[in-house]
Amino acid sequence: RLKLRQLLLLLIRTLLIVLIVLAFARPALHGTMFGGFGSHANSTVVFILDDSFSLSAADERGELFKQAKEAMNRLVEILKEGDEAFLIRLSDLPKASVEPATHDFAALKAAVDESQVSAVRRPMSEAMRAAGRLLQVSKNANKEVYIVSDMQRTLFLQNPGSRQGGDLADSTFDSQVKFFLVELGSKPVANVAIDSIEIRTQIFEREKPVRIFVSASNFGPVAIHDYVTSVYLDGNRTAQGSLSAGAWGSASKEFSATPKRAGFIKGYAELESDALEPDNRRFFTLYVPERIGVAMVANSPADTRFITLATEAGKSGENRTLLDIQQSSIQRFPFLNIENTNVLLLSNVPSFSSGDADRIARYVRRGGGLILFPGNDIQPENYNTVLLRALNIPPFEGITRADAQGGLSFQNVDLDHPLFATIFEPQDQSKRTGTARIESPAITSFVQRQTGKQGRTLISLTDGSAFLSEYKIGEGRVLVFSVAPSLAWSDFPLKGLFAPLVYRSMIYLSSLGEAVPSFTVGEEPTVSAKRSQSNNTQYTLVSPDGSAELIRPAGQSEGIASSALWFRLNRLSAPGFYEIRGGASPLTVFAMNVDPRESDPRKVSADELAKFWKNAAISPSAVRLIAPTDELQSTVLQLRFGVELWKHCLGLALAMALLEMAVARDARSAQQPSPALS
Repeated sequence: RLKLRQLLLLLIRTLLIVLIVLAFARPALHGTMFGGFGSHANSTVVFILDDSFSLSAADERGELFKQAKEAMNRLVEILKEGDEAFLIRLSDLPKASVEPATHDFAALKAAVDESQVSAVRRPMSEAMRAAGRLLQVSKNANKEVYIVSDMQRTLFLQNPGSRQGGDLADSTFDSQVKFFLVELGSKPVANVAIDSIEIRTQIFEREKPVRIFVSASNFGPVAIHDYVTSVYLDGNRTAQGSLSAGAWGSASKEFSATPKRAGFIKGYAELESDALEPDNRRFFTLYVPERIGVAMVANSPADTRFITLATEAGKSGENRTLLDIQQSSIQRFPFLNIENTNVLLLSNVPSFSSGDADRIARYVRRGGGLILFPGNDIQPENYNTVLLRALNIPPFEGITRADAQGGLSFQNVDLDHPLFATIFEPQDQSKRTGTARIESPAITSFVQRQTGKQGRTLISLTDGSAFLSEYKIGEGRVLVFSVAPSLAWSDFPLKGLFAPLVYRSMIYLSSLGEAVPSFTVGEEPTVSAKRSQSNNTQYTLVSPDGSAELIRPAGQSEGIASSALWFRLNRLSAPGFYEIRGGASPLTVFAMNVDPRESDPRKVSADELAKFWKNAAISPSAVRLIAPTDELQSTVLQLRFGVELWKHCLGLALAMALLEMAVARDARSAQQPSPALS
């Protein structure tokens, strides 16, 4: 009997230890035990709500995003006391919309109800990384992720530029985590969207046409024909055309729009209305310069006489010229503040000191434009050893007189260069084939030279030498002519090409007119803006809805004629035009556009979805895809209900402890000797 008690004590104590270990391990069983014996297992739930603008489409059950919020609220109703939940709206990533976890499910439903379709696009991989981070700190037995989405294909594809197979490397999930996908939309909608806008003009002038190239895609199984497309500047329609594209095809068209004023021009291209409105309009901004500062330095007034006449071509209806000309003699050049001008023109300057050459080279590298004309008084050796060496431009071979019999003429003209964009009539088909014959001047004297590998020959002569060359040096550009602007060298100043070429050269080199870069909604853009001319140090960012917030520059860079400020902005979530203002005047205007990948409504395939789960190291058996018509609550409850056993293990351990005490006391009593009889 004693041995039996000892064996029983050993068994009880062993069971006691096992039950204590199990209680701390917190095991759980799915389903019920002993006809409902047990309790609900606490859960940590991450709700992922797709709020991208593709859900603004509708099917026979109504708007997809409204369906998404209704489905999400039904899922929230499944939660029980002791559960905790997070909410991730895709547009709020990389942050969670509700964090830390909440036990107030009424507030969670209110957050869902307040959600709106967003123009911001974020990939599902980023949401999975956030969900993995949130679940890692949970100690609850059940861990679940609910995704409510239209299952758009581009949402699940690996982002371009991400490491292959590693896009979800940071989203580590426990093997017990369950995933539920609620798919919205019975079928993808047909959609036509503007993909991109390219401004092909590089020299911007008031009342001069701007070439705007618009690309669009047809995301639908039916071809589109004569789809109306319009281009607007400052809210006025300035061009209209039509696009045609096959099923799942694309189309493009070049439009010509004319800005009516100088300054920042707000423009957009727009398509007809369809199932998805946000991608029917794409924004862009232009800057048409109001004034360009030009400093002319010459040996005598005669060296710039024809150039001055050429600038008269820029007079507007108000008898004002775009070019602000400042004449200077060679003697005054050392005292000329070229940093306050946009373009420096040198004509027949005999020679340069090393200090002058260094100042000019520094000016060009910082963004200034330089036009160089030779003349009778120049010293080629000085040019070669001082100025051209400082600019890293090939040397002059000397001044040559042309053959009086044959003479020289233009051989090739780079008609694709922006300088010649509007000089020739667009209907000149010979230009398009590269066989245009431009009236060449009669050249009697010229600087013999070669452009070299560093530059680009814009006009070449019949002897193979360069007539006009361009060099990109630092942030600026240099144009070098091989003839003087005088009749002693050629009749070039009398030709029809001379005036527009000189005038457009000044505008081109100023680098003021530009298509301002645009950004994608959801980015945190870094934007440059010219410093305000006033002493105002307060800067504001004006959003498309008219709201304004104070911002501070992150830095500045010194440029020619002005210095630029750099602003690192917070994430911008609305498409449209944004202005950075210094006081009342805009310093820059830039556009934000929706991500074109969101325009493709096609659903993800089974193979693509399997690859997505594989990249996330998630077993397909842990994922349940729920159709929109399914009973969400009953389906999920069948899969998620579980019983935690730690309370039962702890109760059994307590019972084993009491039993052990009783058996041990009984064993000690049995071992005590009986009292002896007297």
